[in-house]
Amino acid sequence: MKKISKDTIKSFIGFIIGVTAATIAINVAKNIFANKIKEETYSSNGFTITMDSGFYKKDLATATFYYESTNSALIGVKEYFKDLVDFDITENSTLDDYANLISYINESDYNFIDLNDKIKYFTYEKNISDKDFFYMAAITKGSDSFWLITLFCEKENKEDLVPKFEKWLNTVEVE
Repeated sequence: MKKISKDTIKSFIGFIIGVTAATIAINVAKNIFANKIKEETYSSNGFTITMDSGFYKKDLATATFYYESTNSALIGVKEYFKDLVDFDITENSTLDDYANLISYINESDYNFIDLNDKIKYFTYEKNISDKDFFYMAAITKGSDSFWLITLFCEKENKEDLVPKFEKWLNTVEVE
């Protein structure tokens, strides 16, 4: 059996360290690039949100606006105070008042979470046409209305999109 010289061992160890360092550097660069997804600001009917680029507006008869991308969607419903008077909701009502109304109308006891001082949200899941979906429904108050903002995706994408949904909701501005 032939002996391996110290220089050969040093060269081999140096090579392994170099390949490992290069692999780590490439993976770090990939992660940095992956996190640099372009964002875009979307506006409609006094509502503004910043999300990943790639959403396009579609018509939905039951919504004030509807945006869709390849892996998620956003539905916005503007409910004017004057249209909520029969439910004792006025311009003096709070987010909690509106949250209670949503729970009452849907005969559910939603667990609203404070995202910030202007937005509360709750989550739920639903099966539609044999597909499982995850929903994050948020509420906020404008000068003449309450807004119900619903972001949703297929349930299999939930873990990746929940942090984005929260980030996007933190950018919401309403008139």
